[in-house]
Amino acid sequence: MANSRRRVNSRSESYDRQMYIEGSAVRKLNTQPEREQPARKKQRKVSRTTQKNRAKATQMSPGYVVFLTVTSVITLFLCVYFVQLKAQLTTQMQSIAKQESALSTLKADNDALYNAVVASVDLEHVKDVATNELGMKYPSEEQIIQFDTAGSSYVRQYQDVPGMK
Repeated sequence: MANSRRRVNSRSESYDRQMYIEGSAVRKLNTQPEREQPARKKQRKVSRTTQKNRAKATQMSPGYVVFLTVTSVITLFLCVYFVQLKAQLTTQMQSIAKQESALSTLKADNDALYNAVVASVDLEHVKDVATNELGMKYPSEEQIIQFDTAGSSYVRQYQDVPGMK
């Protein structure tokens, strides 16, 4: 390291020439000279059967044209039917959404009215009017008859209670 005065950016002869080529010209690979092209290409004579086969290959038969027409018409009708079904489904979904919105609005209104009615009834006033003005009394123990109810919270009386009169 003591005697390393070598400049990296210099273009001196001591620089390794195998890795760097000076100048802007790039060496070309050895290429073969191009052949001269004739002024006109020679047209090869094509046989009559080859010409017939090529013409036949480019034409479509009437049966194939009918088949393509029928399948195109069927595909068109299926696409139109699908679009109609999709439109009908969208209309039904919008109708359902409107009806659900109306139902939730009616439920909210119903709950609000029910709470207003329940809040407006003063049970103490009803008890006071029933006992003082109408003469009602609480039932005594012998007037109360117990019935077994099967799953409902109340009993409907369709005939007289036995032992009562």
